[in-house]
Amino acid sequence: MARVLVTRPAPAADRSAARYRAAGHQVHVAPLLAFALLDPGPDTLPPAEGLAAIAATSARGIEAAVRLLSPAHYALPLHAVGEATARAARAAGFAQTHAAEGDLVALAAALRIAIPRGAEVLHLAARDRSGDLAGLLAPAGIACRLVELYAMEPVGSLPQDIRTALSASAEPVLAPVYSRRSAQALADVLAAWGDRPPFRFLAISAEAGEPLTGLGPVDLAKTPDEAGLMALLPP
Repeated sequence: MARVLVTRPAPAADRSAARYRAAGHQVHVAPLLAFALLDPGPDTLPPAEGLAAIAATSARGIEAAVRLLSPAHYALPLHAVGEATARAARAAGFAQTHAAEGDLVALAAALRIAIPRGAEVLHLAARDRSGDLAGLLAPAGIACRLVELYAMEPVGSLPQDIRTALSASAEPVLAPVYSRRSAQALADVLAAWGDRPPFRFLAISAEAGEPLTGLGPVDLAKTPDEAGLMALLPP
């Protein structure tokens, strides 16, 4: 049985924690980022009639956009970074969804195949994000309208009861990280925790794990999803 610290934002943190507990591990849940809607202002979203598709790089982007989208937007094909985001899009009402292989490069490659030169794509984005979808699409002659709809704000620290519980043993704490943003929030917290127990990080991708370099071993999932992270846990 491993000690697992789940710091991804709620409600995904609770779903992940349930999976780790079902696998027999001791789980502590402490989200370090909180979801906050941004006000994009009036007339921020371009009319659907001028768009070839919508691109979504997280389920949160879908959640933040539903208050602004018209029925015509829902009729457009939606290209998601991965299957979890595609599921969120289908649940929100998009009929045409396409899932890439879990990262921005794969999403851009799929869009370059599906979208003709000269067309425009709407990117439902976070304020703080990794990568540049517009830059990846520009060489193919595809315009990308980026709209920042939400932010993930740092919480600041781990609750004292969780710090105490984690410090009660010298066994390493296993911390799965699902994005570069959440990894950076965890790195900031651990850097300020001088007497912390040893940590081992399970990263969904090399990019996600990079902020944790120097704070403990970083193991990379073979597939960029939760199944890949769970495969890194001891039996």
